[in-house]
Amino acid sequence: MRGIVVGVNGSTEADEALDWAMREAASRQAPLHAVLVTRAGASSGDAALDSGEHEQVRTYLERARGRTGLDPQAETHVVPGPAADALLEASADADMLVLGRRQRGRLGRRVLGSVSSTVVEHARVPVTVVRHGDPADPADGTITVDGSAEAATRGPRIVVGVDSSASSVAALRHAAEVATRTGAELEAVFAWQITTLAPLPGSWGWAPPIDDYESFAADALRGAVEAASHGLPADRVHERVVHGQAAKALVAAAGGADRLVVGARGLGGFDRLLLGSVSRQVLDFSPCPVTVVRG
Repeated sequence: MRGIVVGVNGSTEADEALDWAMREAASRQAPLHAVLVTRAGASSGDAALDSGEHEQVRTYLERARGRTGLDPQAETHVVPGPAADALLEASADADMLVLGRRQRGRLGRRVLGSVSSTVVEHARVPVTVVRHGDPADPADGTITVDGSAEAATRGPRIVVGVDSSASSVAALRHAAEVATRTGAELEAVFAWQITTLAPLPGSWGWAPPIDDYESFAADALRGAVEAASHGLPADRVHERVVHGQAAKALVAAAGGADRLVVGARGLGGFDRLLLGSVSRQVLDFSPCPVTVVRG
């Protein structure tokens, strides 16, 4: 399936993902594939059942067309589960896989897991998770999202997390393509922090000044932006170096953004010290859709 693949089931979060996927397909002028996963072991041997389920998916599409006012080329697919395996197979050759995800508490996330996190870990194509938020259940009490009036009035903006890994350069290229296509500004964020302990009293040890770390991070960010060969005008690319935990910095920066893009994994050593792999954390807490790109 070339184009945009989206998992549907009629739930509120799946409908929000379908609306997002429909806008993405229209923007890319790409076909949309709406995939309904049936229970594990179900097959397409019952023509009446198949017809009813395809009609159900067509109903989801018609409702999405009404909500978005868009009508991209679209196809319906009904496939047997398990859900994660079915979606991974359906999207193997896609441009992007789009999923909805209901907000859960921390314990629920850690114990129950989710189809979206499983798919993100194994997908070879970009995966966008459109998170449904309950207004009565804020994103997270420990992460501050930029909810200022300035953030609310900014124009279209794509935030991308950067380290010096190949996956973050791939994320930059993807984010730049989105910014070019949508007219958005690109905000590249390089978060870093020192997580090692200080030398023990009486032992030998030395750490460079903080300014040296910040300068290293700024150089690494600049190098990654140049390596991405994005082609955007300089006034539409904003580089930010943030001293702090990467996921919190990215979630805060994503306040009011149209999309947050991250690489699927970082590197070891100093690169992990600077940013590391944060895709799972931003999927949990981001206030906007998150696209995870594998390098």
